[in-house]
Amino acid sequence: MLYSTRGSPATGRRVMQDNTWLESIPIFSGLGPAQLSLIAGALETERYRAGEDIFLQGQPADGMLIMAAGEALLFQTEADGGQRALATLSAGQHINHEALYSEAVQSASLRAAQPVTILKLSRASFQRLLNEQPALRSAFGQLDGASGAPVSLQFAEQREDEEILIQTHRHWWSFVRTAWLPLLLMPAMWLGAFSLEIEALSLILLGLSFLLPGLALVYFYLEWRNDSVIVTDQRVIRINRTILALYRQVTQVGLESVHEINFEFPSSDPFARLFRYGTVIVKTAGAQGNLELDFMPNPEQFQKLIIEDRAYFESRRAQRHHKIMRAEMQRWLAGDSDDDATATAAAAESPPRPVPGSNGYLSSRIVMSNGDIVFRKHVSVWAQLTALPVLVILVSLAALLISAAFISADMRIVTLPVAFVGLLAGCLAYYWMDWDWRNDLYIISDDTITLVHKRPFFLQSLRDQILVERIDNVESVTSGFFAALMKYGDVRMSLVGADEPKMFHRVPNPQAIQQEISRRQHNKSERRAKYDARQQRQILDEYLGGTLTGDAAAALPNSGAAGHPAGAVSAEEAALNEGTIRAASNPDRNRPPRLPRKIMAAAQRESSAIAGISNPASDRRPQRLRAEGRDHDRS
Repeated sequence: MLYSTRGSPATGRRVMQDNTWLESIPIFSGLGPAQLSLIAGALETERYRAGEDIFLQGQPADGMLIMAAGEALLFQTEADGGQRALATLSAGQHINHEALYSEAVQSASLRAAQPVTILKLSRASFQRLLNEQPALRSAFGQLDGASGAPVSLQFAEQREDEEILIQTHRHWWSFVRTAWLPLLLMPAMWLGAFSLEIEALSLILLGLSFLLPGLALVYFYLEWRNDSVIVTDQRVIRINRTILALYRQVTQVGLESVHEINFEFPSSDPFARLFRYGTVIVKTAGAQGNLELDFMPNPEQFQKLIIEDRAYFESRRAQRHHKIMRAEMQRWLAGDSDDDATATAAAAESPPRPVPGSNGYLSSRIVMSNGDIVFRKHVSVWAQLTALPVLVILVSLAALLISAAFISADMRIVTLPVAFVGLLAGCLAYYWMDWDWRNDLYIISDDTITLVHKRPFFLQSLRDQILVERIDNVESVTSGFFAALMKYGDVRMSLVGADEPKMFHRVPNPQAIQQEISRRQHNKSERRAKYDARQQRQILDEYLGGTLTGDAAAALPNSGAAGHPAGAVSAEEAALNEGTIRAASNPDRNRPPRLPRKIMAAAQRESSAIAGISNPASDRRPQRLRAEGRDHDRS
């Protein structure tokens, strides 16, 4: 979470009187009066009493907050329960502007110190406004070059900073070939109806000849439309659905995992070349992660789109890496301290704790204070495991009561011990099953995914840890009536070099878990760039004998000095020319090595981008392809 202390009380007094105060907020400073009015119209007013929490640490940040009146205290809760004050926000200041573009989690809490009035611009309202106003979207796209202009969400799994290049279905021939049977069944039923001598049966069969084939055609058409393939500027996604089985499978491969794209026309299908459809195979480093897309229209164009998309993705990633490194070097030359590294080290020292409110008795999703998310199996699994022990406990209690009240003294000698043993066995079985459910954990962090499987009394303790960078393919599956009703399923992860995938079994909302893993994968490159920049800064700092101050940095180029000693090369230039410089000793043991690149051209483009050399071919955004349903006739 980022917060800004820009603004003044005078700015706050103008709030809700006119729209000129919005110009003092950096992300709105380049907008015109009409555009500022649109932003002001999307603001929501919220009021809080003194001492009331505006938001809590660990909660999701769903938009930007602007202080209109009053004061609020921003503080952070430490591992020992203590609170550390960070800042005081007053009228005219704002917070959480980055939450307008992407999902974020509050790293601190905000509490009203006096009666507070807040203007909130939610992410949903902001995205809707950008979609309705292309000119406004273009303006924000120019102002925010880090993540690009937000786009309209067109499918459930789409990220808010993700742009769709093509969303299509299998070739129309895959539907037509299944429609032959109903079409052949219809005239056969007509012949049967005309051959019957009983007029009533003939009319019934004639009516069924239209109803049954018609329903079959509608079902086959819906099955065809349900399945889709989506290529965005970040990943390739395949969505398969089966209506009758209530089956839903979502498979996605990030562009950073794509190593090769092939296509072929099935030799056994004579219609493939005639109607121009084929099989596109998206290959990753591990064979388990390959994505095979059959019946794809115009496979040559589809292959070309993914290749261009990946080149564009690599170019943008290299540019972001270069930008982060330059920013870190400029901070170093200005003598700023490495606050991010200090905060990271402090967070690593304090043990993570569950965020209040997320760790109930039957919670299957627990948010930790360090940003990790812990998942258990769905609560239905707990109910299934503990059903028999609970039944035994209830029957044993009933037997004890009946023995004490209605059974004769001679029979109690037998019934009471039996009921007591049953009660003891039921309690022990309940403890065992509850422990089993409670200690089977799936932990998602920024760098790793951990699968924990334990048994009570130290009988079993397995801990399987997976590096996020080693995940090629993430797939979520929901199958069956009860799974669809209760929203649970499996998550499957294919790993580089692994023969078998890793599984999350019967977890709640598997699509959300899949997106969480995918989001951490997507953000890994930016975290790695920041780590490289800090390592580079540390190496240069040690090489030059200490952190440069503002006066010392003035003697170096790009820091405000007129020149530097002849023949000398600035620290920033040396760092940028070297690209990524690594320390001899790596303190971050969780940071995995870089993956090898099979596409050499992409690696060369990345090196060129780091060195500041532009490549027009890779910097060009790939053109969108039209969906099959609209242009297959022209193709």
